[in-house]
Amino acid sequence: MKIKMLSVYSKVLSFILVLLGYPSCESFVSKDEYGVPSARFKVKGKIVDAESEEHIVKNIKVVIGKPYKHNDTDRVYYLDSINTDIDGVFRLSVIDFPESQKFVLRIEDADGAGNGRFVSKMEDVEFKNPTFTNGSGNWYKGEAEQDLEIIKITPVKAEQ
Repeated sequence: MKIKMLSVYSKVLSFILVLLGYPSCESFVSKDEYGVPSARFKVKGKIVDAESEEHIVKNIKVVIGKPYKHNDTDRVYYLDSINTDIDGVFRLSVIDFPESQKFVLRIEDADGAGNGRFVSKMEDVEFKNPTFTNGSGNWYKGEAEQDLEIIKITPVKAEQ
């Protein structure tokens, strides 16, 4: 009698599960994925002398960082850096969560008087509602790029 009741109970329960959209326990296979959604944010630009826009400035250090607050103080966590090439061009990228992001560029003279002395400069880079390309369809959403085009830096005035 118990076995017959369990069999009826099992059939009723199976029928309810089918109505809810579960075909059977054996064919229900979940796809396990491990990781965190991510995307690559690319920033590129060209550094020129503010006084003579035709003068391309090579060997300028460009550092990218992520701003944050600590004890009501604005700070920047620096992630990567590169020196401009012979054409004054730089390209940096950061992998972060795929949403609107704000980064900070610190631009500073890396070689001293080698190509003239320049005043350090901070530049904000914002990715508002970025559109990502070349994603994997899974956790990696792809990449977003921002071209800052020309960034002007000021030469240090010679003391008289």
